[in-house]
Amino acid sequence: MTGSLLKNLKMFISLCGQEAMPNVVIATTMWGEVKTEYGERREKELKDTFWKDLSDEGCRVERFEDTYESAWLIIDRLTTEDWAKMRLSQEMVDRHLTLQQTEAGITLNDELKRLIKARKDASRRLRAQTKKQDNTLIVHELNVQQAEIEEQIIKTADELQKLKIPMGAHFRKFVSGLKIFGKFS
Repeated sequence: MTGSLLKNLKMFISLCGQEAMPNVVIATTMWGEVKTEYGERREKELKDTFWKDLSDEGCRVERFEDTYESAWLIIDRLTTEDWAKMRLSQEMVDRHLTLQQTEAGITLNDELKRLIKARKDASRRLRAQTKKQDNTLIVHELNVQQAEIEEQIIKTADELQKLKIPMGAHFRKFVSGLKIFGKFS
């Protein structure tokens, strides 16, 4: 799985929360496109690595066999489950938190900070590479790339500013994490 897929998965988990995981189904597809043994091996790899935490929380993995019946079988299994509230709606509706105070908002905030740091590092590397070059065409191209990265940093910083989270929210997240382990119970 690529980094962006893992980030999306992390954001999905923060949106849903642990309580909703038994209501989540990951449907694998493309079974008609691969040999069964290859598909089963890949499915096992995904279950054992990338989806392990989800499975441990009750999330199910189902095979979508590219048929109408297969789709309805997956959906029918969901209708027998008790529905849990998604974390995001619970935090915003029941606890009256703003989006930036929710687990998803805090996760997004952390991801945007990481993205800014990665882009600044890339910009520094390009700047160093530019200084080493004698070819004006290469220097020009490196400067263009650096300008694009700098523009992306500004846009990401603007998004981060929109999600500015008060220090109290970080503290509540930390304390709620400790409660899970029974330190404040």
